[in-house]
Amino acid sequence: MLLIYPPVARSSEPPPGIARLAGFLRGNGREARCLDLCQEGIDYLLTLEVGAQDTWTRGALRRRESAAMALRDIASYHSPDHYRRAVGDLNRALRASGETSLADYHESARSPLRKNDLMDSARDHRSNVFHPLFERRIASEMGNLWDGVVGISICYLSQALCAFALIGLIHARHPGTRIVLGGGLVTSWVAGGSIAASETFGGLVEAVLPGPGEKSLATFLEMGPECQAAAPDFDDFSGLDYFAPTRIVPYNLSSGCPWQRCVFCPETAEDMPYLGTPVQVAVAEIRSMADRYRPGLFHFTDNEISPLHLRSMAENPPGAPWYGFARFSQQLLDRGFCEALAASGCAMLQLGLESGDQDVLNAMGKGTRIAEIARILGNLAAASIGTYIYVLFGTPSEDRSSAMKTRDFIAEHRAEMGFLNVAIFNLPASGAEARKLETKAFYEGDLSLYREFSHPKGWDRAIVRDFLSHDFEAVPEIREILKRTPPVFTSNHAVFFIGSKRHPPS
Repeated sequence: MLLIYPPVARSSEPPPGIARLAGFLRGNGREARCLDLCQEGIDYLLTLEVGAQDTWTRGALRRRESAAMALRDIASYHSPDHYRRAVGDLNRALRASGETSLADYHESARSPLRKNDLMDSARDHRSNVFHPLFERRIASEMGNLWDGVVGISICYLSQALCAFALIGLIHARHPGTRIVLGGGLVTSWVAGGSIAASETFGGLVEAVLPGPGEKSLATFLEMGPECQAAAPDFDDFSGLDYFAPTRIVPYNLSSGCPWQRCVFCPETAEDMPYLGTPVQVAVAEIRSMADRYRPGLFHFTDNEISPLHLRSMAENPPGAPWYGFARFSQQLLDRGFCEALAASGCAMLQLGLESGDQDVLNAMGKGTRIAEIARILGNLAAASIGTYIYVLFGTPSEDRSSAMKTRDFIAEHRAEMGFLNVAIFNLPASGAEARKLETKAFYEGDLSLYREFSHPKGWDRAIVRDFLSHDFEAVPEIREILKRTPPVFTSNHAVFFIGSKRHPPS
């Protein structure tokens, strides 16, 4: 089976989804081959000879090779200005080469939120900027396609148009190929009712496989109930040079979320079950990957590293520095536990603060207390564990007074917050709360996952944006944190700014 990860998404590490499927297939005696056409696609665009009329673009094109090298050199992360220039040059060069950037793909005439536009992208696959690369790489791999099945993983909207251009190419050049779609975005489309579980996009694909891929793929391939789980296999990505200063191995300890009580979480809206890997299995798989790939960094990609897995990490160090999402849980109130996490290699935790107002947190079902969050931030800082903090404005229970409490909390604890991700709330279209509010289309398109809504307290998006611009980002203490947050790569690169000495190049 050929497994493909299409352009465009942030590319600092191999795609974990198809690596896990490759490990599962090979571990059960099936042939598998992975193509990361996202990283290959960005590398391809950066080699194109293109013209430019403005000075900045001409300079960015001249510097694109050195800019790419800079993101792969830990020295660049010692100089935020140098790093930002490199990211800016690469983005500028990519936009000159095609309708793309380091994290997005855009077509003026098509939207990934419209099913008809996706199908049109398949019909008009030659117009895709990556078409020459797709044609060459697919042709080279099809001779090794043993079972005639191609799986395409779509995790982000920014990949959807390119994924369907790939589908159109495969249909045109290799008729009879069985194509299946999976990945996080496909799972959300099915769970939210945007597409049916039987969707074929007009016969372009044979099946969509939502949810954890191993189970649905085993059913599709009729592999039988005796199939065993297996560790991800990253061998096919060894020749790619990702935008990171060290080898990163991504790994998920679970799918879904162990908390499952946040009111507006997409996981809750989509009713996704939590499935955790048994601790002993996870420990064994992580150790095997540490020995096999010698990573400079593990990235745990879970929606939340569960308390059970977090404790296991402290007791069984992965063998390399690591980072990932966690809750402001009771565990982290124990300073000794935080020190044990640091000793295990924990370089950074991503944590969802969301709001500095207790009433808002209660309404969201976060299960966290402001006083405890403050203590946890102090514990993590004392243990030298970096923090990447997520805040969310504009939820239905928030008003200006609540937002000011969030602002003041962040300013007060600025010394304990490494980075900030600031977002405006999007209402999941399939969630129960959407039925309680007056809503309208957020984006035009039948595949949109969110709805616009009339805020019950008048705290609408335009007002929130004005607050962020004039009352939040203008605060010197907060502006200083925001300046540290890496552009484009955000949390994927933040860890290198707080622990570059821990991550020597591989």
